[in-house]
Amino acid sequence: MEVTTLQRSRGAGSRAVLAVVVVLLVVCESTTVQAGTEQKPVLRVDLNTTGEIELDARGATIADTLQAIGSKAGFEVSIEDGIERSPVNMVVSTAPVEDVLRQILRGRNYALIFDANDMFVREVIVLPPPVVPRPAWRRGR
Repeated sequence: MEVTTLQRSRGAGSRAVLAVVVVLLVVCESTTVQAGTEQKPVLRVDLNTTGEIELDARGATIADTLQAIGSKAGFEVSIEDGIERSPVNMVVSTAPVEDVLRQILRGRNYALIFDANDMFVREVIVLPPPVVPRPAWRRGR
């Protein structure tokens, strides 16, 4: 289990830096079981007045997590068939929406569509992994 939390810190006169403190990312399909009892998924998303997000997702699906963030931040979510439905376990304290999305989608095939006028995320598309063709010299063997 890898644990990560994102927290935004502000430096005097410098660009805001996203510091990785602790992040919970579990990549497994099984339900979390603790002492014989099943834990229910937790999913809480808040968007503050500066457009930054706070997220508490423990055992929630990627689809549910992205939909919850999208409903708060105002973007659409499209998830293609064939996507692994691993649970998301992540706690984020005050980070930009785009940074949170990139952390959740790391290692996946995805696209972020931005509005040309205001550069806000307008759509998130999660695609199946790309098909890698065999090299021509290996075909037929």
